[in-house]
This record gives sequence, structure tokens and C-alpha cells, in this order.
Amino acid sequence: MLSKAVRLAAALAVGAMAGSVQAQNYPSKPIRIIVPFAAAGGGDLATRAVAEKMSVYLKQPVIIDNRGGGGTVIATDLAAHADPDGYTVFAAPTTMVINPAVRTKLPYDWEKAFVPVTMLATLPFVVAASKDFPANNMKELARMAKDQPDSISFGSGGAGTVAHFAGELFAQRTGTTMLHVAYKGEGPALGDALGGQISVMFSTLVSASSHLKGGRMKALAVTSRKRSSLLPDIPTAAEQGFDDYDVFSWAALVVPKGTPPEIVNKLNTAANEAFKDKSVRDRLTALGAEPGGGSAEELAKFMK
Repeated sequence: MLSKAVRLAAALAVGAMAGSVQAQNYPSKPIRIIVPFAAAGGGDLATRAVAEKMSVYLKQPVIIDNRGGGGTVIATDLAAHADPDGYTVFAAPTTMVINPAVRTKLPYDWEKAFVPVTMLATLPFVVAASKDFPANNMKELARMAKDQPDSISFGSGGAGTVAHFAGELFAQRTGTTMLHVAYKGEGPALGDALGGQISVMFSTLVSASSHLKGGRMKALAVTSRKRSSLLPDIPTAAEQGFDDYDVFSWAALVVPKGTPPEIVNKLNTAANEAFKDKSVRDRLTALGAEPGGGSAEELAKFMK
């Protein structure tokens, strides 16, 4: 009679063999990428640009499933509890790693729920103001905030967003206080910055670019350490003397924990092949995004 240990070992061997066969035949049906934002937004469009080329490499449709709302918690929860078979991929947003610090309860633990695949894109912000605003760069903005305490306000597309934290971090690093004004989206905030109702706006580049290029607004800085490909003439805050200031949002491809490593590798290869395509890189640049790519190990370290 077989011992319990032998039966267990045999079951594990059969399971491993089944997983290996599954990985060899992958993908055999369409793949779904859950996007935690509404259709036609920057995160959605960036994911679609990469997904279209991934489908060519994988020889299966890669379908976008938009699940906006709930501060990205709804989509994250759905992806976290999906089957780990490689047919559900999550376009994880920056808020996935921010939410545990600003929300008291979440229905998942992202560090235990997901396995990284590769970076999708990074998106810096631009600090924009009306053309009549007195400050022309970040040093002058910091000086105004010090000389006129509580007189400087900054807008963002919402409380708890990366843009909100970008403004708070700049105030913290410069020892100043700036009043945050949260809006329901970037459009209203840009309108008030343009009209001078708020001092500056921490905006995605794609939202502010038409105002900047048209001369209706001016840019004080880009928030990332590297200049933007979309607006390369705008200096970074780091170039202006704020060496430790490097803020951007990002999106990354992850899959539910338990997904076979061979499938993770196939998805990583497909995404990196997509980034080699100039049309993909151009579409991302037009959105104010910097193309991602790289290994799963690099992404794991970055997210941690």
C-alpha cells in the first residue's frame, strides 16, 4: 500500500506535468488584460498600444477589459482573484502600491496576490501654470512659497493621486507649505490653473501639452529625473537643483500568483517584442509616456 508521502509526491509530479503541458500549449485562446481605468484614458490607450503587438507575437487576440472605479481597487481585486493560468493579465497602476498606505482595508494583498511580468510605461508629470504666473521655474516657486506662506496652491486630478503626492513631496522637500486643491479630473484643474484660480497644476503631459505648445500656459518643470520625450525642452526639477526629486506614475503588467513561470516568460517576451516596434514607442510617446520593458525581476525590485 502506498504511503501518504508517496501519494503526495505522485500528485505533485502529475500537477507539475500538467502545468508544463499547459505552458507549452499557451496561449490557446484569447488573453484578457484588465485595465483599472475607463476606455480612452491614458492608461487604457497605453495598454492597447502594447497589447495589439503582443497579440501578433502570441498569435492570439489580447482583449482589453476596462474596469474603472473604486480608486482602482475594483479592478485590482478582480485580477488578484483570477485563475493563475496566464489568460488574465493586469495592467497594474501606481495606486496598487499606494493604496495600502492610504486605505485602511483592502480585499487583497498585492505583494502576495501578483507576480510581475514587465513594466508597461512610466508617465512623468509637468508643473504647469498660467503664462502670467510670477514663477518661471521650481526654484522661484519654492522661493514664493517660503516668502509668502500658505499663498501657493496646487491642483491635481484628485486626492490620493500620484500628482497630489508629487506636489506634497515637493513642498516637503523644500520645507514649504502649499495648499492642495483636489479636482474631479485634470480638465477642471487645468482650467483653473489657466485662469489663475490656482497657482500651479501637477498634470500629466498629454493633458497639458496643447496648452503649453499653444503658449496659454508655461511649464516650470517635469517631475521625473529624465526629460520627457513628448516635451523634451522642459527641464526636470532635478536639473534645477532638486536632485532627490523624481516622481512619475507607472503601469506594469502583472499576473495572479501561481501562474506558471514559463507563461510569465512568454508574456514578458511578447511585451518586450512589442516595445521594439517603433509604432508602439511613438504611440506611447504621444501619450506623454516613456516605453517600459525589462525583466520580471527588475519590475519586482522596482515595485518593492
